[in-house]
Amino acid sequence: MLAWDWPSLIFFRMLAGVGGGMIPQLSQAIFYQIFPPNRRGMALAFALLGWSIGPGFGPFMGGNLLEFASWRAVYAITLSMCGVGFIVAWWWLPHLSRPERRRLDYYGSLTITVAVSTPLLALSQGNREGWDSQYILTLFAIAGIAAVAAVVVELRHSEPLVELRLFGSVPFVMAMAVLFLTTMTFRGTGPMTSVLLQRLLGFDPLLVAWTQMPPNLIYGAAVLIVGHLSDRVPTHALVISGLLMYTVVFWGYAGISEVATLAMMMTFLMIRFTAEALIVSPNNLATLEALPESQVYMATALSGLLRSIANAVGTAVAAVVWDQRYNHYILQYTGDTPLDGFEFAAALSRLQQTLQWSGEIAAQIPAQTMALIQDRLLAEASTAAWQDYFLFNAWLAILCLIPALPFWQRQKYHAPATSQAVAASASSAATSKGDPKP
Repeated sequence: MLAWDWPSLIFFRMLAGVGGGMIPQLSQAIFYQIFPPNRRGMALAFALLGWSIGPGFGPFMGGNLLEFASWRAVYAITLSMCGVGFIVAWWWLPHLSRPERRRLDYYGSLTITVAVSTPLLALSQGNREGWDSQYILTLFAIAGIAAVAAVVVELRHSEPLVELRLFGSVPFVMAMAVLFLTTMTFRGTGPMTSVLLQRLLGFDPLLVAWTQMPPNLIYGAAVLIVGHLSDRVPTHALVISGLLMYTVVFWGYAGISEVATLAMMMTFLMIRFTAEALIVSPNNLATLEALPESQVYMATALSGLLRSIANAVGTAVAAVVWDQRYNHYILQYTGDTPLDGFEFAAALSRLQQTLQWSGEIAAQIPAQTMALIQDRLLAEASTAAWQDYFLFNAWLAILCLIPALPFWQRQKYHAPATSQAVAASASSAATSKGDPKP
């Protein structure tokens, strides 16, 4: 709100991201601890509710504020809502057991920061710089060295920043794999769908915003229903159902063309958001139930880190896949359509006749004909690239089924029995048999 130029705005946005990045993970851990074990599925659903409904109304509120006020008003409203949230949290959140205090792991922070930031930078600039350029290859090399150093430092540190030993739990690893792949798919297809609606189908930005609103509201309702089911149905059954829906909807997207209707696109979006609701909350529950409660905060931090990486990787991979397929089809169509071919000459002649009948100036008809053919070629290449991109995501959803299967012992963590618990159990058994208590 107080930014005076673009660099200052970006700096303050970075500070806001530092604070905002803590909220999803902390809220998830708090909801998990507040509710009893048989209600935690619904608890995690409540934690996701705000993140589902907010994107449905936020763009419209922001757009109206920009139109009738200024961009500073957006941040003023956000500041006031943050103040209300702070007061409510201060007065109403219960006192929970705090995790053990740890010293800041400086070397771990440094190596993890480098290991995460450098590949994201390479992915975001790979298309522009060239994937085989020295700059991109150097970034990936630095990322690999930093990742190895981070693993060594964290495993040897007595109080690591990231508890890598959690990955010794197979159920936790499988749940994290599902989280990473589905987040990469969902976040990558989100902005790409908006681009598809505007560029391929010709929807204006306001119509695109309206198209996104019903699926977000359906996601909010579906999250609550799935949260209720998570306390009664095995989590892997819900996750697999969501992944199968993902596969079906992306196969449907793979057949999209320029004649797709608004109703068709909204139907696909609603199915996609419903599938996401079936995946996220049950998979989060499976992640936390695979570990002791003393590791809940660390587990949510790890899931948040992987989710952030998946967000960036998903967007970068989406752009790379579409761009590669688009260039491939342009070269293919150009090679398959020689300018001196008989079919091309016949099509060119018919198009020129059509322009003559429509009353175009004769001297401009050749240039207009070639421009129309070029536009048609680019449109066909774009459509084929979109179809391949969504087919890629359908196969990615199928790949996600492997870690979601119940063969990976996705059972709940049970604390080891203590001596008091064993004694109480023996006393109860003796009483039930009519024996005197020891």
